[in-house]
Amino acid sequence: MDRGKGTASESSTGIREHKKWTFDMDFQLLNAMIDEASMGNRIDGSWTTMGYTNILKSLHQSGLVRITKNNVKNMLKSLKDKWHKIHDLFSGLSSFACNQT
Repeated sequence: MDRGKGTASESSTGIREHKKWTFDMDFQLLNAMIDEASMGNRIDGSWTTMGYTNILKSLHQSGLVRITKNNVKNMLKSLKDKWHKIHDLFSGLSSFACNQT
């Protein structure tokens, strides 16, 4: 069974679709998250129900109508995992900086 991104797989509850996120989708999601965080819909590191609802509204208004709350939650898990890997990679390098040459 192919379980790669962008494919559908069967589960005990029916068909489950995997979403492939693009750079534009990431950009839309991150902007919606910034807006909701600034309105106080992220408390103690967790999104409120209103926050998720507003994020979905924002994504739907930008044309991403097939995105669900579970898609957003899964993408947030993926972003956190990537952030942790990058943080661990550079955390011990106090003098790490960009060299223009």
